[in-house]
Amino acid sequence: MSRSHANRGQPFEDFLKFVHQRYQADGIACVHKVPTEFIPLRNAKGQVCSAKVEHKSCVDYLGRYKGIPVAVEAKHTEDKRIAFNRVEPHQADYLDDWLKDPNAIALVLVSFNLRRFYAVPWEFWKAALESWQQHKGKERRTVKAYGWTWTTPGMASVSEEQLHPDWEIKTGGRSGLPYLEIIDNMTGGEVNANGRQGSKVI
Repeated sequence: MSRSHANRGQPFEDFLKFVHQRYQADGIACVHKVPTEFIPLRNAKGQVCSAKVEHKSCVDYLGRYKGIPVAVEAKHTEDKRIAFNRVEPHQADYLDDWLKDPNAIALVLVSFNLRRFYAVPWEFWKAALESWQQHKGKERRTVKAYGWTWTTPGMASVSEEQLHPDWEIKTGGRSGLPYLEIIDNMTGGEVNANGRQGSKVI
């Protein structure tokens, strides 16, 4: 991610910090930011003047909700669309590995101008990304998972209107951004003995 993207996403990160603090204080969930390791860069006088990333973070947030392992990658855009490749390859690989646990949930949490917010299950985001990479708009893919059906846009990016309306997070309440309600919808509010309910991608 470019430095400009990181800077523009800081208000969203600050908002999520509040959200997660509220969730934890209320005993609802424990979700924490995964720290990124930096190496300090010094000038000729030996003073720290900047820093560079030493190790790329896996994803932005990891935690647990109702016994469900949760991984969240947060993305902010000030445009009308967001590119699927904003989830970088090492993050995609991590989310794939995370979902090898049949009870785990992985989300891409998207902010459009801090005005509208969406929690997109990784299976859908991945399908759209791979569809574009493989077919360059010549083919769309219909994906079924968690009781939802969604057709990928056949483009490198997606707008608010093209995302499934059930993935939109309505702001408000004690947390300010109750995105864990999307997980309730994904699991039916519980996890059965065979793993996530309705999680099979078709």
